[in-house]
Amino acid sequence: MLSGTIIKNEELCTVSSNHAVITWVTPKQRANTTICIGEDSLNLVKHTFGSNTEFHWAEVFNLKPSTRYWYQAECNGAHGSLNSFTTLPRPEGKYLFSFALLSDTHISYGESTDDINEKYFGKLVEYSGDLLIQCIADSKKRNIDLAVITGDLTDSARQPQYLGLRNQLLPCFGNTPYFLCIGNHDCYVNDSGMGKQGFLSYVANRENTHANIMFRDYQFLLIDSCRQNDNWGHIDSTQLQWIESILKKGRGNPSFLFLHHPCNGLDTWFGTKNYRDLQKVIKCFPGVQSVFSGHIHRNKITTNQLTTGNLPYVEVAATVQFPCSYAIVRVYENGFEYNSYKVSRLDLAEMSRERFILKHRGRDIYTWYSFGGIGDRSFSYFNGRLYRPEQYELSVIADQTRAVRLYEHAQSFNGASMAPAETGKYKVILGRHELLHLAAQARRQIFSRYSVNARVIREGK
Repeated sequence: MLSGTIIKNEELCTVSSNHAVITWVTPKQRANTTICIGEDSLNLVKHTFGSNTEFHWAEVFNLKPSTRYWYQAECNGAHGSLNSFTTLPRPEGKYLFSFALLSDTHISYGESTDDINEKYFGKLVEYSGDLLIQCIADSKKRNIDLAVITGDLTDSARQPQYLGLRNQLLPCFGNTPYFLCIGNHDCYVNDSGMGKQGFLSYVANRENTHANIMFRDYQFLLIDSCRQNDNWGHIDSTQLQWIESILKKGRGNPSFLFLHHPCNGLDTWFGTKNYRDLQKVIKCFPGVQSVFSGHIHRNKITTNQLTTGNLPYVEVAATVQFPCSYAIVRVYENGFEYNSYKVSRLDLAEMSRERFILKHRGRDIYTWYSFGGIGDRSFSYFNGRLYRPEQYELSVIADQTRAVRLYEHAQSFNGASMAPAETGKYKVILGRHELLHLAAQARRQIFSRYSVNARVIREGK
């Protein structure tokens, strides 16, 4: 393999109307964290963010809305590929407030459920408390006004887990208010699980598992989509009537809805079975801004054009499993902006990625699934329109000798990075672009320069 620095797992984590985050790893090589970025690909400005680390986090501020930028990672003289993105349009109106979204913290305190995610897909139950603490600290640095956790606070609903949340972890929010949804793991009663009563008695600070909370003239509806010892989601008729009555009473108030299970189809596994019933209720209320959920441990944004138009249904990734993330919603008078961020403990995020039992190409596929596309991690929604960026990857999969040769050759031109591939092979990434025609143009240049046919793949697909 290469004797010098390898830029591996380089990813555009999130892009907003005024900033962007790029992360990468230099395995077994410590280096400065440097990004070269600018509106002109031939005139990039160098920014250095840290030094002497294998795990690199570069966050660039003061960007302009709806503007194309070119960027390139740099470490110890090695360069990642020359990539591009376009910043989000800024929602119209005055900025009002922001809130953090966290999900699937799965606090275990040594009493885990040993489920499929823990066995095969990198769920870091032994670091669940550390990850929650870091996500809270990271989100508070972004000057949030409140936070919402969309369920599965505990791994098995046992008393020590609830006590740890109440006495050690949730107090990390300090004077920042937080609202909690219940998750299916919080409803377990087997093996000393306390179920819903534990959630209510120890952490929820309310009488019912569902609630409506007003915050600065916005309604935050916390919905219970869970049933005892059942991984599928379901919203009972009484609660559906309650949701409708709340939305009717607050017709003039914009509303955000939160529940644990995704509710825009049955999803990959264990979504809300009667999701259509909820959609029938909310379609009559244009004040509903978005529906947020967790449970599936991934970044994913969907819409339902037939029922609720461009209304975004947002699945928030888990704190406890790659990408080990949280999200920030910035609310404006006429809409909001959404960004998902990896936890700043990139060593733990990468540990989770490396624990996937699916090796090589399987690990690559699962990374796409859980991390999602850039449009699943970043979007703007205002005036009934949804703005989602895209990114197209140009890459070559080859055996080790050929991949190393191509990576080294690329360092003399526009650079490259490496990522997992199928067994016995490596993926060399030669560019990522936000428009298909830019990717196609770069593909022709790559063929002319390296005599290789690069694949063009839309991120997250």
